[in-house]
Amino acid sequence: MHDLYIVHYCHPGCTPFSSITRLPEAEAYAAAELLARQNEGRAFSRFADFSNYYPLRIRTEEWLYDHFLALGGEPETNHPLYFTLADSDFLRDWFGGGERITALPLTSIDARHISFTYGDSCARMDSPERRDPITKQTLLAEAAAHSGGPEAFLAEVQQRYRYIEAQLWNDSYTAGKYNDAVELHQTNFERTKP
Repeated sequence: MHDLYIVHYCHPGCTPFSSITRLPEAEAYAAAELLARQNEGRAFSRFADFSNYYPLRIRTEEWLYDHFLALGGEPETNHPLYFTLADSDFLRDWFGGGERITALPLTSIDARHISFTYGDSCARMDSPERRDPITKQTLLAEAAAHSGGPEAFLAEVQQRYRYIEAQLWNDSYTAGKYNDAVELHQTNFERTKP
């Protein structure tokens, strides 16, 4: 499990390491309208129906935050940045075939600053299959206890939930990586333009 990393995906038309819920509500609605109008694809369908998506996303983040605090987490923001544990072909496709923006080694992230959910936290919010967020220690223990080992654990989780979502609650891990991410983002955007 020492080789695990978290990955941030970003559509070519968006800014890396950002979250629409960090904007004031009126700005979030304006940004969603613009993004939905200027972009096609699965990633923007949620913004086309923002009056339903936004309250659900806010409620989801409140649930994530409250559970993370109860687990001993020390969030430095109310709205996390979203990653996946390891690569996700599903999300690469969801975000328009874009490349991953960054990969941070899981070993470099303090357990007090990260939580995990099986699958998309917002999509599973009201699902009977929803599991509460877990800590880094719990995730690593579940992976280590799997009869097929950590690789089989990840494969099984990806088959059932598509990916493991990671919520990063401290922006210091992405500080200094923004310029590199923007450069990569611009390169990918140039490469994918018609």
